[in-house]
Amino acid sequence: MEGGACTSYLPSSGMSTKVTRASSGVSPSTGGITGTAVPASMGAKSRASFAVIGSDVNDSSRRMQIPWRQISKQQLEGICRALLDRESDTPIRTIDLMYNQLGPTGTAKIASCLESSPVTEVLICYNDIGKEGCDGLAGVMNLHHRVQLLDIRGNHLSANDVRRLLRSVSMSTVLTRLGLASNKLGPEGAALVAKALEQNTFLSSLDLSANELGPSGAECIAGILRNPVSPLQVLQLHGNYLGPTGVMTICHAVRTNKVLKRLTLGNNHATDEAAHAIAAMLESNYTLEELDIRLNTLTANGVKTIAQKGLAKNSSLSILSLSGNEVGPVGANELTQVLTSHARSALEQLDLSSCVLTSTGGARVASLLSTSASLKEINLSDNALDDEAAARLAQNIAESVTISVVDVSCNRVSEEGASQLIEAALRNARLVALVTHGNNISRVAQKKLENLLEERLTKNRMATDHAVSYKQPRPPYQQYTALSAATSTTAA
Repeated sequence: MEGGACTSYLPSSGMSTKVTRASSGVSPSTGGITGTAVPASMGAKSRASFAVIGSDVNDSSRRMQIPWRQISKQQLEGICRALLDRESDTPIRTIDLMYNQLGPTGTAKIASCLESSPVTEVLICYNDIGKEGCDGLAGVMNLHHRVQLLDIRGNHLSANDVRRLLRSVSMSTVLTRLGLASNKLGPEGAALVAKALEQNTFLSSLDLSANELGPSGAECIAGILRNPVSPLQVLQLHGNYLGPTGVMTICHAVRTNKVLKRLTLGNNHATDEAAHAIAAMLESNYTLEELDIRLNTLTANGVKTIAQKGLAKNSSLSILSLSGNEVGPVGANELTQVLTSHARSALEQLDLSSCVLTSTGGARVASLLSTSASLKEINLSDNALDDEAAARLAQNIAESVTISVVDVSCNRVSEEGASQLIEAALRNARLVALVTHGNNISRVAQKKLENLLEERLTKNRMATDHAVSYKQPRPPYQQYTALSAATSTTAA
């Protein structure tokens, strides 16, 4: 393939996001952060010269990020000095440590420094922090009333390891995002999480992906969703061996939930048996905005049920991922018919990548691009689409009044289909992304398309910047100069 290697797109929050592992959903708010390396010449105040410390132009704060390298004892001391530095005008608000071989002792050391620091976001991932590290972080939660985000995914933690930490979480009135993905909590851990959140009215985002919760763990989590005082808006349960029973349990609880906005149930062995519960959830719930059920074992029959009994009666869901399910051309046809006839559908992003659509299914889905009044992004990668399907897509792209992103990567489109897609992109000024890599397309054709869309994006940015500067008057001189000083602050 001249277009390059094939990479699957499995979005968690957006159609064009590459995902290589279950996303935590609790990543720090980086805003307008500009990273700068800290020079070693700063000596004792170097904050560990290997760290990347960035300034956040939005709130005059900084974040420390140290990925993929071992931290020595000396460097650990430097990190602690940086966290406790009270002289800086731009304090560190976020610490992001990943794959550093910290272990329990190193984590406990950092935790002891966090108790007196202004840090609000703590990410210590894939560092084997153990029970000692968890207990240290529990102390931070008890004594330090600033931490709003805590992400400790990938640390091989058992239910017993997180027991004390979860007791601290239960009493926190500040923590809003908790990431526990890729650990070994099991059903017992799910019960502890449910117990911790019984009276908690502050935690809005919870990631328990890849924790082997099983059907019994799903029942514990469903209890959180049935709790009328629960403020949970984001729940991620990717890869937990829930099975049809566990998925149905969660869906039944969401039916009457009036707060949850994002639900991830991917890779949980959900079969067509669970499709009725998914459909009933979509029919009854009017607050859920994003549903991820990728990498399950749904077939065309299950998709038909979800479409006819769920999506046809839903007007709140804006993002749906069915990636990796055997939707096929029949399921694609059912989805298309329902979404075409549903005038009040709010669906903006649809992921049908790796769904065995074939060219027939791709051609049927293509009509959605011009008939839907809401659809903005669609992912059709890895579906064996050929030039015939590309021609249908091109026709509907040209006629669409909403579509802005189309992904047809890793298919069987040749130069003939590519030329029609390029022509459609020229005709539709709303289109800002058309992903075609992994097809039988020459580099020349790819480059032509890339240049066209890059030029369009540049013009759109310039128009947006001009509109913003026109609508927002410049602040008074004193305020403007202070803002400029804040945005230009580095980690020096």
